[in-house]
Amino acid sequence: MIKKILAGLGIDSAKVNFEINNDVVELGGTVSGKVYVSGGAVDQVITEITVALEVSSRYKAGDEIRHVHQEIASGVVASQLMVKANSPEIIIPLEFELPYNIPISANYTKYQFRTNLDIPNAVDIKDIDEITIRPNRYVQCLLDAIGLLGFRAKAESGSFNGKFQQFEYVPTKLLKGKLDELEVSFEAQEDRINIMIQIDKKVKGFFASTIDDLDLDERHVTFCLSKDQLRSSERTSEILAEIILQEYEKI
Repeated sequence: MIKKILAGLGIDSAKVNFEINNDVVELGGTVSGKVYVSGGAVDQVITEITVALEVSSRYKAGDEIRHVHQEIASGVVASQLMVKANSPEIIIPLEFELPYNIPISANYTKYQFRTNLDIPNAVDIKDIDEITIRPNRYVQCLLDAIGLLGFRAKAESGSFNGKFQQFEYVPTKLLKGKLDELEVSFEAQEDRINIMIQIDKKVKGFFASTIDDLDLDERHVTFCLSKDQLRSSERTSEILAEIILQEYEKI
C-alpha cells in the first residue's frame, strides 16, 4: 500500500526519458530518438505518452516586456501501456518532422521537447529536453544577404510574439544615417520564403516626434523569394537592396 501511495505521488513511479539523436536540426528537418520508459515500485498503466515541441520567447510590446510559451506540435507516442514493477526499459523509437514555417532559435527564442506520462490517479511524469532549430540553407541565405547589405542585428532580434518572429537591424552601410532600423519577418515554406519588411526612416526637425507617433516614417512591404532567388547570398542581397531602396523613396 505504501508503495502505491508513493507511486501516486511520483516517488518511485514509472519514469520516462526522451533521448534525442540530433538536438540541433534545421527547419523542415527530422528529429529522431528513443523514448525510454522504466517501471517503478508497483505495476502502473500509462494512459498516454505524449511528446510536444514547445517554444518560449520574450518580446517588446511598447515599453512592456512580455513572455510567450507556445506548443508548436504534439503527438501520442503510446497509449494504454502496462508497465510492470521494476520491469526492463521499454524502448519506443520516434521520428519528428519539423515544420518549415516556425521560428528559429535566437537569443530569446528557445525550444524544448516535453515528454509526459499520463498515469491515472498519480502525478504525471515529465521529461524536458532542449533542442536548437537552425535556419535551412534558404533561410540562411536570406539572413546572410541582409548581413551583406551591412544590417547589424540588434540584441533582441529574433524575438517571437506568438504569431511571428521579428528580426531587427540597424544599418551600417546601405542607407546608413537615413534609416532608424529595418524590421524583417518571414515565413519559410518548402519552395519559397514569404517576407515582410518594415522600413523605419530617420526623421529630424520640429515635427519628428509627430511623424513618428503617426507612423508616417514607416513603410511596409511584403514579397516572396523563390528557391532560385535564394541560392546565392550575393544575388539575394541585390534583390533585397533594390526592394529596400525603392520602398524607402516612397516614404
